[in-house]
Amino acid sequence: RRVFMLKVRALASPVLALLRRLSPPPPPPPPVQSTLWDGLAPALLAVLVCWLLPALLYVRFAREGTATSTGAGSAARAGAGRHRGVLYGSLSSFLSVTAMAVMFPFMQVRRDALGCDALCQGGQTSLRSALTLVGAAVIGRASDRVGRVPMLWVGTAASLASIVISLSSDSLTGMWLAVVPAALLNQNFSVCKALFSDYIDEAGGTDADKAGAVGKLGMAVGFSFMVGPILASALISDYRRALLLSAAITAASSVFLLLLPTPSRLSRQQRGGGGGGGSSSAGLTGFLSLPVLKLRGAQLLMLVRLKMALAFHMFAPVWQVSIRARFDFGPRDHAQFMGLVGLTYALSQGFIAKPLVRSFGDKVSRLLLLCILVLGGARPVALYTQSVGVVYACYVPMVIALGVMNTAITTAASRLAQKEQLGGFYGVMESVENVAGMVGPALGGLLARVDGFPATLAAVVCFYAAAFVLVALFFSTHVSGAAAAEAAAAEAA
Repeated sequence: RRVFMLKVRALASPVLALLRRLSPPPPPPPPVQSTLWDGLAPALLAVLVCWLLPALLYVRFAREGTATSTGAGSAARAGAGRHRGVLYGSLSSFLSVTAMAVMFPFMQVRRDALGCDALCQGGQTSLRSALTLVGAAVIGRASDRVGRVPMLWVGTAASLASIVISLSSDSLTGMWLAVVPAALLNQNFSVCKALFSDYIDEAGGTDADKAGAVGKLGMAVGFSFMVGPILASALISDYRRALLLSAAITAASSVFLLLLPTPSRLSRQQRGGGGGGGSSSAGLTGFLSLPVLKLRGAQLLMLVRLKMALAFHMFAPVWQVSIRARFDFGPRDHAQFMGLVGLTYALSQGFIAKPLVRSFGDKVSRLLLLCILVLGGARPVALYTQSVGVVYACYVPMVIALGVMNTAITTAASRLAQKEQLGGFYGVMESVENVAGMVGPALGGLLARVDGFPATLAAVVCFYAAAFVLVALFFSTHVSGAAAAEAAAAEAA
């Protein structure tokens, strides 16, 4: 029997060896579990960059006495921040933007139904940006010469005209024509900023009051982008009904325009020809003339705004691709993420910007440096982290910094420009941002195609670094210093 077993083993061994070769390889060993530190390191880095470092710098600056002074005029300044024109203008803007936002859920379906492909959509985006580029400057300047409230009526009428074109024309040509009136003539956001600055100046308010007024406007617009799609999904189910609802809300927004008071000081300047430039200034030359653009401080603000906007728009296409590749973000995830972004931006405009501007006082440059530090430092972490929690931890302070910085720049611009030039200056600032919106996405996508995400990210960080250097070297001298000198000269006169 033993001999028989040995013969069986001898005959079976080649067969077993062949089966071993043909059998699949054993599974790989399980991956080494990451330690707690490996999971916490990205989150801790995000907290350090986005929260701890700016907080420490803020405490240091606060100890140097950057808080604004309080005194006998505090009660009057508090009243300036609650001007009824700011309330009515914010409500009108909320309804106007909500009217536009109710059409968002149905726009892509409408484009598909009319055969508007990617080239068509890109062409419409370029047309809208080009028209806004021109309209922002022209309407802003017209608000200086004709009046803020009349230009708000022009913007509302332009939105209604676009809706009427869309309702009356069921073709691709009608869709193109509907872009023109609203994109060219509805610049109500920048006109409202100039109007609110007029209100606060007339009431004797401070820069913090201006920041609070602009913050309320930004908060109203931020909430409207959230309310509009929700309202559309709850009440309507097709594009035509969305247009009718948009027209009704736009008409309702005009009710608050009827309640807007006209600043008396600006009215006198406009009746006197926009500051007393003689008969030639009443013509086209006077309309196009904007002396504030010759100031180094105004040029600095436009350059900083351009660099910040380019960094924002270059990062956007890379971010959309990256977040989908890392976390497989679907429509629901994007909706939640954008909802948080919109809510954070609205709250930063309404409740955070004014206290920060007030606490930094005349040292606004330090506040801007902190905002740039958060924006430039958090984006690399948000782009490369593998944790959704870290993404949210980065984006919340980034959105807050963006909202606070926009408010601070708007407030600084109101100190440089005279009232008869403020609307035009705001319009030019909006035009500069539209230039970045036209160039930035294409430039960011081109860099990503050539050398991947690192090239785009490097360019974005370089733009933030350049803005940081400009603010650190020149803001205090050419913006804060020039505004203080102008205010002192006005008081002496």
